[in-house]
Amino acid sequence: MVRGKIIGVFIFLVFTGLLAGCGSQKLVNGQKQMRMSFQSGDFERADFIADSLKENEIYDAKDRVLYALEKGTINYFKGDYEQSIESFTNAEEYIDQLFAKSIKTGVGAFLSNDTQLNYDGEVYEDVYLNGFKSLGYLKMDNFESALVEARRIAQKLSEAEQKYSEYASAMAESDTTEKEIKWESGTSSIHDSPLSHYLAGALYAKSGEKDGARIEMNKLRRAIDNHQAMPDSKLRFDSTFTKVQDPDRYNTMLMAFCGNAPDKVDMIINTDLNLDGRGVKIAIPRLKMRPSNVGIIEVAINDTMSTELKIIEEMDKVARETFKIKKPIIVARATIRGILKSVAQEGITDAIEDEYGSVAGDVASFLGGRAREATEQADLRGWQTMPGKVYTNVVKLPSGEHDVTFNYYSPAGELLYSETRIVEISEQERLEPIASIYSN
Repeated sequence: MVRGKIIGVFIFLVFTGLLAGCGSQKLVNGQKQMRMSFQSGDFERADFIADSLKENEIYDAKDRVLYALEKGTINYFKGDYEQSIESFTNAEEYIDQLFAKSIKTGVGAFLSNDTQLNYDGEVYEDVYLNGFKSLGYLKMDNFESALVEARRIAQKLSEAEQKYSEYASAMAESDTTEKEIKWESGTSSIHDSPLSHYLAGALYAKSGEKDGARIEMNKLRRAIDNHQAMPDSKLRFDSTFTKVQDPDRYNTMLMAFCGNAPDKVDMIINTDLNLDGRGVKIAIPRLKMRPSNVGIIEVAINDTMSTELKIIEEMDKVARETFKIKKPIIVARATIRGILKSVAQEGITDAIEDEYGSVAGDVASFLGGRAREATEQADLRGWQTMPGKVYTNVVKLPSGEHDVTFNYYSPAGELLYSETRIVEISEQERLEPIASIYSN
């Protein structure tokens, strides 16, 4: 009876794992098409593809965080700020709900392939959605809400290690496998966000709170120092950042996004848990950086003036660093699943050997091992339209209509991409944000 249950569990895991492989490949292909349209600047087409993926249930219920993140970015650059905020708000609520649910479920939530689990977002995805919400509220002149979202960026970064440490402790308490699995969270060197303080400083200044703006500039300096702890960081404090304290003098905030968030790729590792004469093989994602070709971003206005933008946040490198927080948890839950599959495989082998002899048992063991490895897949889902870097500067424009051209250059000065926005500036305008993106 017990063996029958074990065999049933193993067959179920193999079957769902193989189905997950088919479904995840369709999602990967669909997201690739969406990202290509987004990168070419065809936001309408990217929006259509995202909706089609949802209508055809390629984005299904377990992928609702992903769908909301993609819709949020696409709508922001389409200029539909209300819809963008709604989508990012949905993503944030889903992330919180799924996180709470997984704690209550315990390790039981990890028994299926990771691609079959609800996608609950990475630390960096949960962080940067608030950046876009803040910019969306700023475009809608809702300064109070924009400030709340700007401050949430830094708050989430500062709380991430504690949040996942408590999560790991909860998983350890629910783990009944009686194996020495390390339930712990990792650490990150990044606990603050320059972008958060830059936006907060601008919003305080627009609201006439000079002390608040000055305090945020001091926090900005410290946050940049914190980011320079990353060995390859190119972030430096620039005096132009402090100009956001003077919205009466500088009425236009220029923001350019470039590059991409890191890609997730498959990584196979062998754990040191010896269940059948060898370690348990598991698959986990690792982040592969996608360096931007952009070295300089210059904005030309009406072909009469120009200004260079300065980098304010390296989102891709923050993603790489904060991914370390969840990585030990990903390894632990993959190990739990590997143990379950190994135990089920041994049960099947013993049952067949008792019934048909040792040769049949050896064949069953071999085939079971191949099936176990075939169903082990890393979860490579992620926010495909998230940029890699943010640049900014402020300028003073006279009231009226202006051609604002964002020019993206390589480090050697080769023009890679240009985008022109026609903007209307009123006499009362104070730090009006104008954004562009080049997802090279």
